[in-house]
Amino acid sequence: RVPTAPARRGGTEGSMAQNFKISFSLEESDVAYFRKLFRDARKTAAEQDPSEIIAAVQALIGRVRQAKKSPKFVTETVTVLEDLVKMIEDEDYELPKAPRAEVLAALSYFANPEDLIPDQVPGLGFLDDAIMIKIAEEEFRHELWGYRKFANFRSGAEVRPWTTVAKQRLPQRLVEQRRKIRADVESRKRARPTAWW
Repeated sequence: RVPTAPARRGGTEGSMAQNFKISFSLEESDVAYFRKLFRDARKTAAEQDPSEIIAAVQALIGRVRQAKKSPKFVTETVTVLEDLVKMIEDEDYELPKAPRAEVLAALSYFANPEDLIPDQVPGLGFLDDAIMIKIAEEEFRHELWGYRKFANFRSGAEVRPWTTVAKQRLPQRLVEQRRKIRADVESRKRARPTAWW
């Protein structure tokens, strides 16, 4: 009989767990498959109520945040979904009609309850969502860059000790900043177009 060491008080098997990294790359056939999923979602997006799409995405974000066994990379990835939703709902930013429709089309995939991997599967349930989020992040990298820059500008402007006159000018300054950022976004799109659709 092999002797065993006495267990430490309060010790668990989990305390001996080690972190390890798993990385993989998508083949062209895999990329084509995920593109098809987005294209299919885009076809049906026009038939869905935007508020229902956003509500479903927010529910998904909530499930990921509340899940006890969601991998860290999954919980970090959903911040992209949060930013895409904010971009659509932000009245100060006024996302133009064309990119707004494209973002909603992408988000409609996440509003689909029929996942590749059921969300209830421990550790892996949100894996397919995380992959699709990364694809959406690449597709909308210019739009995300622009919105985050606008949000940072507004956040910084709102915390400054403005005079009354300066506070009154803030809405106009946001309009001017938004116009400048939109021009930069369009310039970036022309220089480095995306091709996921």
